[in-house]
Amino acid sequence: MPMSLTNTQIDKLKREYATLMMDSMDYKSMEQFVFDTIYDNLEMAKEDELKEDIKDLCGDDVLIDLLNNL
Repeated sequence: MPMSLTNTQIDKLKREYATLMMDSMDYKSMEQFVFDTIYDNLEMAKEDELKEDIKDLCGDDVLIDLLNNL
């Protein structure tokens, strides 16, 4: 089955495979995957970047609440 794919075909294969993987997940697995992905994306964020992201997405009040819960 060796076959060279075009970039468009590779992209379509990735999308189809991602859909297949997603369809096979139960709710808990998907929830854990989403959490892990978000956390991994935040792992390299510096403190000021993280605070700014939280303020931009959720507002000052949420940032204050999160900081008070530390």
